[in-house]
Amino acid sequence: MHNKNIVLIGFYNQKAIGVRYLAKALMENGYNPAIIFLKDFNSTGISKPSNKEIRLLCDVISKTSPIFIGLSIMTSFYIDTVISISKTLKSRFNIPIVWGGVVPTMFPEKSLNHSDFVIMGEGDEAIVELADAIFNKAEYKGIQNLSYKKDNIVIKNSLRPLTPDINIYGYPEIDNCTMYSIDNQKLSIGDPMRKSLTYETSASRGCPYNCSYCCSGSLKKLYPEGSKYVRIRSVDSVIEELEQAKNKMPRLKYIYFWDEIFSSSEKWVKEFCSKYKTKIGIPFQIWCHPLMVKEPIIKALTDAGLYKAVMGIQSGSPRIRNEIFNRREANKQILEACRILHKCKVPHIVYDFMLQHPFETIEDIKSTYELCMQLDPPFELQLHGLNFLPGTDIVKTAVENGIMSPEEADSLIDKSMDDQYKKYWGGSESNLQSNYWYSLIYMSQFKGTRAIAQRLARKNTVLGKPVRNLYNILKVYSKFKNICYNTSLLFRKHSYQ
Repeated sequence: MHNKNIVLIGFYNQKAIGVRYLAKALMENGYNPAIIFLKDFNSTGISKPSNKEIRLLCDVISKTSPIFIGLSIMTSFYIDTVISISKTLKSRFNIPIVWGGVVPTMFPEKSLNHSDFVIMGEGDEAIVELADAIFNKAEYKGIQNLSYKKDNIVIKNSLRPLTPDINIYGYPEIDNCTMYSIDNQKLSIGDPMRKSLTYETSASRGCPYNCSYCCSGSLKKLYPEGSKYVRIRSVDSVIEELEQAKNKMPRLKYIYFWDEIFSSSEKWVKEFCSKYKTKIGIPFQIWCHPLMVKEPIIKALTDAGLYKAVMGIQSGSPRIRNEIFNRREANKQILEACRILHKCKVPHIVYDFMLQHPFETIEDIKSTYELCMQLDPPFELQLHGLNFLPGTDIVKTAVENGIMSPEEADSLIDKSMDDQYKKYWGGSESNLQSNYWYSLIYMSQFKGTRAIAQRLARKNTVLGKPVRNLYNILKVYSKFKNICYNTSLLFRKHSYQ
């Protein structure tokens, strides 16, 4: 047996940082991974693979003849698609199916109903050890982070300690292995990253916070207390990766940092900004947290090319933030963080809120309106609903508050993609008052409608239809404005270097 081919499948993401890291680890240990990016992401709605797209997937696997097929499941949004694909692959091929990612990590037993192996937690080392075991027909009992069934009994091996120095994993390389994209009823060969205008990366692993609605806190609990969960790559590692992106992506215009929270280490940021301005000089985006926004850091980042900062506020109600979301920042601290972003002249500031969920009262959504009216424009609001991600603390809170039954909580992982996606991005269609205040919140981000929102907020009468019509007009305007923002990046002459 000399075949060392492996197929890794990423869903709804042609950048798929995690899958690329796994492919790199396999390549460095003598294997021949092929990555298949199945379906691209669509922010207005994600669709299931068509019959033709599934046939194309199976054709690639037939030609590759891998020793196992790995499926990356980073969110429960598309779990029904993954289950369907797994069933198809099992019926067509006699090849082990391996699941990895957030969902399998938190639900290994359920995941093994559809797969032969589950890799829990960070899989850079575990996937290589599993490949060795399959290639050599060896035992699996010593492979940490692995779950599997033996004699119909679930075996969960121990989790390996988190690697403190994540520089040992290097960084994903562009076009360094066989890659395919399947979308829009066709198969494309080659790394889709080469033609992209944007590059996505992460300078760290882990998050310092434990927000109840996020999987990060649940994953952190899997490791012993005191484990170093947040780890930051060296500046040189990050810069080398971005230099590669500049060299291999001729159309590159923008860089996304998908760190849970971008580094707040002044020493690290100072070194990063110095080297970024000299060697990269491309606009970039970060995510930040109100408690980690520091003026010297934001000022340095803006000077280096920070074009967009997204800050999660989630609610203007201290009750919702503290009691439901497990977020301890006060309104005063949020407003100070916003003041710093404006003072440092970040070109594009976005505040993220989760509204119109079962925990929220009319007084809570009014509190969000009041907070938004204290924010200095210009800014953009990113408004969406609350998704009850399986395994998160918010689900337990929902059960304790009678919002859902234990049975409903257990069935969350089985919800269809349409149900989960629409629930997350949808609002309350039936609550007239809630929709009214939601519309006023949306109006607060535009200079021209803030005064209108103030006058409407003082009225005792809920003007539902006129306000909703204005809201719909503003949504169209906002989309147009974002198109202009993105178009400006294409023609912008970067002056950071």
